[in-house]
This record gives sequence, structure tokens and C-alpha cells, in this order.
Amino acid sequence: MKIETRGPVRHFILDRPDSLNALNTAQWTALLTELRVAEDDPGVRAILLSAEGRAFCAGNDIKETSRFAGKGDARAYFLDLMVPALAALASSRLPIVAAAHGMALGAGLELLQFCDVVIAGESCRFQLPETKIGLWATVYLGSASHGGGRRMSQYLTLTSEPIDARTAHEAGLVTTVVPDDQLLERALEVATSIAGNAPEAVAASKAFANRTLINECIPVVRDALTSLIDHTLFEPEGREGITSFIEKRRPQFA
Repeated sequence: MKIETRGPVRHFILDRPDSLNALNTAQWTALLTELRVAEDDPGVRAILLSAEGRAFCAGNDIKETSRFAGKGDARAYFLDLMVPALAALASSRLPIVAAAHGMALGAGLELLQFCDVVIAGESCRFQLPETKIGLWATVYLGSASHGGGRRMSQYLTLTSEPIDARTAHEAGLVTTVVPDDQLLERALEVATSIAGNAPEAVAASKAFANRTLINECIPVVRDALTSLIDHTLFEPEGREGITSFIEKRRPQFA
């Protein structure tokens, strides 16, 4: 992850463009670490999250997931790393402004659920493809009440079909949609505007707005991921789905 400082805005940049910024142990660790560093810097008033390359984020790195030796590895990744990183985004005193372009798939869309402002480029697509590979979108389902709602969460998770930026905006998944060539500029404008407001009032506003996300959704997300690990990830459907994805073929489910 690249880090830049733009006045009072700390800019986090996902930088695995060759893998469409798929999230792995290194990325989640960097996100959690750099967020803590930013919080300890009194000169930082907001976070801007964006990505390099053709996509915001293609989700968790399935190749890394396929190498989990067992449930212990999965728990270490999902419960001890991914969940704390998402919880840190929600509970941070710093507002998180995300700029999403290209596509936000799986954990990439789930990551956006835990940001405070989401600005999408007009060509961005959003999708939860997990059920196509024998898994299910645990984090999104656990946090759906905080953004998007039940109907859209059911559509995204059951069909695994993509939606465009306008549909995502109408459903409440993103804050606003802008032309692609204005995305980063607009996101920085918003982050800078927030950073110019009274910091304690901003932090209190975010904390109050995110009470449900922190106190109710995070525990549900943890429970859902535990169920995924215990009952899906290492079962025949999960293994076949992951293997077929890596082998670039259609899965054969019983």
C-alpha cells in the first residue's frame, strides 16, 4: 500500500494493480497499521482511500485463500486480521473517504461498507460473486443494515450479478457518482473539506453515526465469518469453487 500526505489528508493507495488490488495478508496488515499511524498524527484529519490500475479492488486474494492449510489459517486471516481492520475503519476518529473505480468485487465492496463517504466513478461496477464459487458474502451480509438494505443485499448475494454505479447510488451503497476523470479530484475535495471542519465534532459525528455498525454489525460479521470457516470454506462446494476459480473453469457443484 502506498501512502501519501496531502495537507491534512492521508492518502492510502491500494497498489497491487496486476491482481486488480486483490486483498491479501500484506494489504490488510498495511491498512490496519497505517490507519493507526494516521490516528496518532494530530496533523491528519481525514483518510482518502483509492487504488491504482484498472479496478478499485477485486476482493480477497483467492490464491492466498486456497493455500490455507486448515481452519486455523482461515481464522487468523479473517477473524484476527480482516475483521479488526474493518472495525478500525469504522471506529477511527478519522473519516474515511473512498474513491471507487473500475470494479469493486467481494471484499472490495465490503471494504467500502466500512468507509464513511464513497464516491464512485460512473463506469464502476459492484458485485458479490461469492455464490458463484461456493462461498457467501459474509461481511456484506453482516453489515447490510448499515448500507444498501435487505433487498439489495439479497439481490447481490443470491444472483452474484454486477450492478452499475447509478444503481449502487440509488441503493445507498455509494454516496455520489462522478465522471471517471473527475473521481480522484472530487474525492480529495471531499476529504479536504471534511478535514477543514472542527475535528472533535467530526469525530463525534462519525462515532454516533457508526454505533450500529460497530456495536451490532461487527459481531454479526464475526459470527458469519466463523460460520463460513466452520461450515463452508473447507467443504466440497467451497473447495470446488476456489479450485475452479484458480483453474479458470466453471465449477461443478453437486
